[in-house]
Amino acid sequence: MNARAGVCESSSEKLFRASLFSVSGFQFPVFVLCLFAVVFLSFSGFASADGMIVPIVPEDPYPLILNHYVTVNITDSIARVHVEQEFQNNGWRDIEGTYVFPVPSGGVRNFMLNVDGKTFEGKMLGALEARELYQQYALERKEASLLEYVGKDTFAASVVLPRSEKVKVIIEYEQVLAESGGVVHFFYPLSTERYTTQPIDPVNITIGIQSSGKIGFVSSPTHDVEVTRAGNSNAVVSYYSVEIPDKDFQLFYGVTERDYDVKLLAHKQAGADEGFFLLFIYPSLAESDVDVTPKDVVFVIDTSGSMSGQKIEQAKNALKFVLKRLDSKDKFNIISFSDEVKSFASELKDANTLNVADALVFADSLEADSSTNIRAALAEAKAQLKPAGGRAQLVVFLTDGVDTAGNSQEEILASFRGAGGKIFPFGVGADVDFELLDRLANDYGDGIPTYIITDAELEATLTQFFERITHPLLLDASVSIAANSSSVSASDFLPKRIPDVFLGSQVVLAGEYSGSGDAVVEISGKISGKEEKMSYPVVFPSSSSNAFVERAWAVKRVGFLLDEIALEGESAEWVEEVKTLANAYGIPSPYTSYVVVTSEGKQATRDVGAQGAMANLPTAAAPFALGASYGAAETASSSTASQTKAIEGKTFVEVGGVWKDTSCKDAQAGEQVEFGSARYLELLQDDSMARFLSAGTSVFVCTPQQSIQVTLGQGSVIVPKANVTLPPSNRTGVQPQIQVPFEIIGGLVVVALVAFVVISLTRTGLWGQGAVETHKVLASETRIEILRELNKGERTPSFLSARLGKNASTIVEHLDKLSEAQMIEKIEERGKKYVFYRLTGKGKTFLREAS
Repeated sequence: MNARAGVCESSSEKLFRASLFSVSGFQFPVFVLCLFAVVFLSFSGFASADGMIVPIVPEDPYPLILNHYVTVNITDSIARVHVEQEFQNNGWRDIEGTYVFPVPSGGVRNFMLNVDGKTFEGKMLGALEARELYQQYALERKEASLLEYVGKDTFAASVVLPRSEKVKVIIEYEQVLAESGGVVHFFYPLSTERYTTQPIDPVNITIGIQSSGKIGFVSSPTHDVEVTRAGNSNAVVSYYSVEIPDKDFQLFYGVTERDYDVKLLAHKQAGADEGFFLLFIYPSLAESDVDVTPKDVVFVIDTSGSMSGQKIEQAKNALKFVLKRLDSKDKFNIISFSDEVKSFASELKDANTLNVADALVFADSLEADSSTNIRAALAEAKAQLKPAGGRAQLVVFLTDGVDTAGNSQEEILASFRGAGGKIFPFGVGADVDFELLDRLANDYGDGIPTYIITDAELEATLTQFFERITHPLLLDASVSIAANSSSVSASDFLPKRIPDVFLGSQVVLAGEYSGSGDAVVEISGKISGKEEKMSYPVVFPSSSSNAFVERAWAVKRVGFLLDEIALEGESAEWVEEVKTLANAYGIPSPYTSYVVVTSEGKQATRDVGAQGAMANLPTAAAPFALGASYGAAETASSSTASQTKAIEGKTFVEVGGVWKDTSCKDAQAGEQVEFGSARYLELLQDDSMARFLSAGTSVFVCTPQQSIQVTLGQGSVIVPKANVTLPPSNRTGVQPQIQVPFEIIGGLVVVALVAFVVISLTRTGLWGQGAVETHKVLASETRIEILRELNKGERTPSFLSARLGKNASTIVEHLDKLSEAQMIEKIEERGKKYVFYRLTGKGKTFLREAS
């Protein structure tokens, strides 16, 4: 038998080596660790995983994914996908593994895998073959998340990663995209990248779209993308991040021949009375094709002392940017305020070259000093806006604090009452008067204030906003939906106040509907001062599977209700509805909490309040003190997404180490099932149940027929081997780093070395979990960092996520592994809001011996 080994180089391996072999001050040679690992690990079974390279030996760590580039070219409904990933084996020996890629549904062809310039022979597995692999992988590695892709076709290939080397993997394939009602859908399996131990730098997705018709709305329900358009029929969608991805990438876009693209995405379960929808409205017009409505813009900029430094400089830069982009038909003025108000001019000025040049000088002269008089600033802005038929009148209001001039909130609101324009409030930092900005937006604007968490985001946020409002098209818009001789009925549009429509920007509405059939969307508003009405046909389906639509509606509904509570005060009806929706969809709110009974029979409680959820994040912000505005609710939901999992219409929330299906509510488990047991394998034969169980190794799930709680017990795990044979890996040019010919090693020497290791492990208290389990736990840099952080004191998962800069779901997985190895323990006490972790005696011994 041959095995590969090498000198352990990573800091985690050094710590592990020190902890195992430091006995009474004696440091045993490093080759003992490597030799013992070879002896022990050589007999381990086969394992692999999906969308990445996973070692054949289950105890070996995943190779690092250094970067991930995806380039997609879509022509009409054909997508050509080119993927480049770079892996690095930081282990102490060569790794043999399997590259597994879950194939997107629908017409994938010409699939090609290239590793370091060599084309690899792989195998396209059908759904049944792939199921066997995923079940085997999940059970061998005790990673239930690998069950997520049960039911999907899969491309698999064997690969070899030499120790300490980087390997580039290239995938190319073509896909026929699904299109329905003029809406095109693109899917890419990005969540497979979560199986790495450090953020991927970068994750970069670029999608070029060419269409024979006009490209309308473009939206990703999963990722924050940037859309750049070139004419009516070409667009580029970009996503760039340094992260460990935890969800797949989805993109929807519309194609139309009309001036406005109006498209509907719906979610409705078969046989259900009610469904949910997202309505997209996008003006598919070129700038040269429209008469843009001229606008009057008043910039109201806070220059009080707290705006000094980066804030005021970024505000000035953004202001100068928009001044240069004003249309010649526009008018403008600048008002700065601290304890007193200063204006660029006594009245609105034409945006001609001379006036803009003078305004740029005025903007450069702004300095931060003194206190804050918001009432006087808004009163001056109101005085600037004279009645002007057919013109858009906008007030951009930026502040980072509260009124310190003794004005009450009602006095401030009254100072702008009766103004002809709409106000767009921007709050910077955690000290703004959120309630005031919410009320300004609700009473005099589009109802949605913008909160800028950090100073560094100020310039970019303002610049993007100014670009969006450059060309007003449809003002004072309203939308209604009328049935077209069918039984469909739509209700509860959110947001309640429809935003104005600007060239190049899209409006998204959410709502509920009942029935099904044809309907007409009627859009009305002012175009160049004249009332106009447009009608667009849509179809509400009797059944449709887009679960994200339902959650998007719920997030907007909770945001609306929290707005109402903040502005009008609590009512029993509003609070109860927030509780119901927030608990069902895992949305942070001051009223969200979950209870679950752990495998030890203890009752664990988790409150997911918006304030608490944000308190442990590096971008903590006070808008959640009120929970106000749709934007705040959606940001809170996004910030805690790693603590929730949406799987096929169900929402799972982590409570006391158990992933709880929120539809279980207060139900008790009707059946207890141990992970990896015969009953567990029986449950996996149902595709939907298998994907539900992918939430974790400890999960509580409810269906109309049953309620099941899966626990990770002490019993043996049954691992049925997949009946799948893959072509051999391409080993050309790959030489083992170290060959260990066991036949020439004397049996007595091996016995002596192993006996020494056993004694060492016993002395350090690490033998209880076995050398393999200890190696698996300590082979991750992140876990070593967690242990070091816990050595300073008790910590929450959210705190560790923020401190270490890691995805929260990844932190939880590492904490679970450390808990299994008895290195750390979880602290859960009824009445405490959060779960804490601390080192055990074993964990302290490890760090002490390793130091």
